[in-house]
Amino acid sequence: YMLGSLHSMEMLEEKAKLTDKLNQAELELFEAERQLVHCDSELGHKMSAIISDNSYKTLHIITPTYTRETQLAELTLLAQALAHIPYLQWIVLEVTKTKLVVDFLGETNLQYKHLDSGGKVTSGNKCNALRNIALDYMTENSANSSGVVLFANLDRTYSSELFDKIRDIEKVGIWPTVFAKEQFTCNPLKFNEDSPKYPINLGSVGFNSTALLKTSRRFNVNVSDTEGISSLVDGLVSSKDEIKVISCDGQFVWYTPIF
Repeated sequence: YMLGSLHSMEMLEEKAKLTDKLNQAELELFEAERQLVHCDSELGHKMSAIISDNSYKTLHIITPTYTRETQLAELTLLAQALAHIPYLQWIVLEVTKTKLVVDFLGETNLQYKHLDSGGKVTSGNKCNALRNIALDYMTENSANSSGVVLFANLDRTYSSELFDKIRDIEKVGIWPTVFAKEQFTCNPLKFNEDSPKYPINLGSVGFNSTALLKTSRRFNVNVSDTEGISSLVDGLVSSKDEIKVISCDGQFVWYTPIF
């Protein structure tokens, strides 16, 4: 009888220990769940901050290119300017893809998309036609993402400083292109040429991607780059007063045709 009682007591003590361990585990699980909820809340706040932070808006750099003696040198210069810019997509376009450009892009560390015309571009301003292909691609793949579109030709030299200044463009933003014929002065904004309506150099303008793609405007393939840009701007603003001047005299872009 004594042995049975002793065994029962040991069983009760063991049960009490297991109960204590179970209670402790439940407390630890509750604390872990509480911390997880807190982490989820913090992560949500951080993600909201990232989404609203202009520094995280994607820059879509659209660059037509074609075969010529300076092509590799110009691609290299632009790639170096883009090399350390976060949240960037470089859309490079050719009438027909070439090995030189395929190999060059494959050796960069940039996020890029290489497109060709699919045989659709045969005449007119082929660069404008290629830019339209890029805009069509963005409409299909990036229409709902907040960002900025910049048409970066290879005959311009870009300072990497520019790309941090243009992420908060709401409609259209402009800055000077040094050595370009299209210039402007500020306070009030005044262009040095009378036509087209908005005589802005291709290297001097950036567009909010969401706003631009909603207009469905495209480049006219039978006009100059500047006339094409003017039409895009005209689709986004009712007057020059709505154009944001990123800089009036800053030197961030230079028109530097080698030939």
